[in-house]
Amino acid sequence: MRISVDPLHPVTSGSATRETASKPARDSSVQTVAKTLAILEAVAERGSATAKEVAEVLGFPLPTAYRLLHALVHAEYLVHRREERRFELSHKLEALARSARSNGATVQADG
Repeated sequence: MRISVDPLHPVTSGSATRETASKPARDSSVQTVAKTLAILEAVAERGSATAKEVAEVLGFPLPTAYRLLHALVHAEYLVHRREERRFELSHKLEALARSARSNGATVQADG
């Protein structure tokens, strides 16, 4: 029997229960990805941002902003300018953008 770390969504060895219990985990993962992408967009719009600015602009708790910002630094999508306490986009995102453009990706306007 597998033990869940979430007491509100216990996981047992039954297959129906496992399927039901995994849905909140998937929803949570999708939310985390959406928050992470929102952080990248917020930093890109400003050129750089502090954790506090990101948290305030996006309405995230400060610990959540810090956790996701540092995950992006660890994955090399952001650079942390410690002396300035700011985060900015890394070369890795610039390379992704160049790759998208060279592969014919287009930007669609909202609306």
